[in-house]
Amino acid sequence: MADETNGGARAPDLRQRLVKLGGLLVIVGVAVLGLLLAGLLGNQAGGEGIEDVLLLETQPAPGRPGLGVGPQAGKLAPDFEVSDFEGDRHRLSDFRGKVVYVNFWATWCLFCVKELPDIQELLDRHPDDLVVISVDRAEPAEKAADFFQKVPRLDGETGISFTVNGVDPDDTLYNEYRGIGMPVSIFVDANGVVTMVNNGFLQLSQMEEAFAEALQSGAGGDKSVTGEPSG
Repeated sequence: MADETNGGARAPDLRQRLVKLGGLLVIVGVAVLGLLLAGLLGNQAGGEGIEDVLLLETQPAPGRPGLGVGPQAGKLAPDFEVSDFEGDRHRLSDFRGKVVYVNFWATWCLFCVKELPDIQELLDRHPDDLVVISVDRAEPAEKAADFFQKVPRLDGETGISFTVNGVDPDDTLYNEYRGIGMPVSIFVDANGVVTMVNNGFLQLSQMEEAFAEALQSGAGGDKSVTGEPSG
């Protein structure tokens, strides 16, 4: 008799739990649907005509065949092919002969957004010697492109654009370069050698110093970064 009583007491309790669980599932389902409709959930990165980043075999630096490949100062920057906002493809190795500044960013990253006008200013100051490859992380290319049009510049104008306005739909390149947090900046000299990796915010003065170091390294003026004797 006691067992029947306990069983009867448990049945309503179980039904109440199931009702609550069903209600929770409905709430979660509505929330997920809302996010999907808002374009905030699901595979929204990249977009039509935007291909994933392709990792390439990295060619040696002229006269320095023994350098390893990796995202560290003194090594060859891993080569890659990336889509820009229009879907055109660009390779890092296309820009051998110039300093390359690779910058990982996203619209949701406050410090990334704060850096962008300074990066534009740096490029404007050194148009003949500097290439900037901006790499938007896992967002729709259209969203990133629209965002660029609204960024205020240091010269008072609005709208920025770099040598390559790249997109990394699935973080292939970010992971290859072992990014930690955001933003991430990599300076590469004219021979394809990494001279600086910075995880975090950079001021314009720091960008200028990194550019000058990479420019000197590529010209052969400072080989200490590669472990070779200077002079």
